[in-house]
Amino acid sequence: MTQQRGTRKTIGVIGAGKIGGSLLTRLADSGDFDLVVSDIHLEQLEPYAERGVKTTTSNRELAASSDLIVAAVKPWDVAAIADQVSSDISPDKAFASVAAGIPISTIEKNLPAGASVLRVMPNVCASVGLGSAVVTANEAGQSHLPLVKEIFGHVGDVMELPERLFDAATALHGSGPAYVALFADSLIQAGVREGIPRDVARRLVVGTIEGTAELLKERSAHQVRDEVMTPGGTTAAAFVAMERARFQGAVYDGVAAATRQAKELGG
Repeated sequence: MTQQRGTRKTIGVIGAGKIGGSLLTRLADSGDFDLVVSDIHLEQLEPYAERGVKTTTSNRELAASSDLIVAAVKPWDVAAIADQVSSDISPDKAFASVAAGIPISTIEKNLPAGASVLRVMPNVCASVGLGSAVVTANEAGQSHLPLVKEIFGHVGDVMELPERLFDAATALHGSGPAYVALFADSLIQAGVREGIPRDVARRLVVGTIEGTAELLKERSAHQVRDEVMTPGGTTAAAFVAMERARFQGAVYDGVAAATRQAKELGG
């Protein structure tokens, strides 16, 4: 629903990459917000200018005209971006970062005392409107949570999560699409090894993942697994082989390693 006149907000997105670009596209389609995007690469800005989004190469210009500034940049750039726009952050504005591993406390050091700061961890599935995101805020930023949840709701499911769990969430769902893609590629390759043409194997695997995702919305993972697995059948044989190869252990280890890396990014 379009916001009533007088309550319309301006959202500024710094960085027109995958996450920033996906967010801008969905928000532009909604027509619910005034939008500004900044990026140092002019070619990155052109598609959004054509959609009626105000574009600039100046982060300060963006911050001055925005109610919410979303820093959709790499983790190592967040501090510098916050420092750049610091003088344009007034008490009624908020700064949100989507960078992995960078805690609110680090961002606060580069912004005025008492600034509203939020963290959001989306994933690349936002590009097709089926992403998921977790969000948290410092005390001053609590009042801006509804707005941030609303705008990221345009690219998928959004839920609040304590900041102490953000590194684990980053490892689980931020990196998650890559894990699923790795598994999908492995299944496709396995099908090819058994003689199935590659294009057929790909269609079978993609359809299987898509259908399973729908099932998992209604049932637990254990229920889906048990519905497929017949005692002494082909699925049971596959599970025995995968357990011997430490499939589950490898998943646990991978998520743990990604969590550690997220913590290291935050210093």
